[in-house]
Amino acid sequence: MFFISLFVDDDRVTLKLVQGILEGAGYSVVAVADPREALEKMDREQVDLVITDANMPGGVSGFDVVRTIRTRPHLRNLPVALLTGRREKKDIQLGLQVGADDYIIKPIDPLVLLGKVETLLKKRTGGAVTQVQTERTVDLSASWDVDTKITHVSDRGLTLWSCLSAPVDSKVKITSAFFQQLSIDPPILRVIGFSKDPNHPQMYFINTIYAGISLPDLQKIKAWLSGGTTKAS
Repeated sequence: MFFISLFVDDDRVTLKLVQGILEGAGYSVVAVADPREALEKMDREQVDLVITDANMPGGVSGFDVVRTIRTRPHLRNLPVALLTGRREKKDIQLGLQVGADDYIIKPIDPLVLLGKVETLLKKRTGGAVTQVQTERTVDLSASWDVDTKITHVSDRGLTLWSCLSAPVDSKVKITSAFFQQLSIDPPILRVIGFSKDPNHPQMYFINTIYAGISLPDLQKIKAWLSGGTTKAS
């Protein structure tokens, strides 16, 4: 299943920022500035998760959006998070009282945002989050603190093969001729898991997702996955 996130915010800068973070991690995002339009989309289209700003002009706040969602039978169990700079306890309590599942505080931390999105989607699916993704098996040289191989490239992240392991949720950045071949900046990677290579006990497979990648660079990777080749070694 490919998860569709609906993000509502009247601030265009925040819209672009959150959309970039989520799309960089492989999610499909519908970004909407008008809360009324967002509610109409939820009635017409499949949405797996909603993130809405709390404060919006025009008489419809994020709290109102959450209240409305909870009154509609087909949306009652939809995961919803409020995103706002309001930090007072009474605001957080109000958000949870009207039916929000979580409360995300600005300024936005990409790792915190992605972690909360994964948790909310697990609630919807009742288990692990699985996404449809494009992936290719490769054998590309890379450099980290030690020589490293890239064994898989997907539109969500990379699998690395290295004698180093890395803690889950840590961020790493590697260099590789692969990125030069595609003319992209080496992306920041977030570690989501690692395991020992059963055939080489001193080596680890490290699973990562893109924690910082521009949409144009992600599109280049997707184009390469669709049939491109690389001479990187």
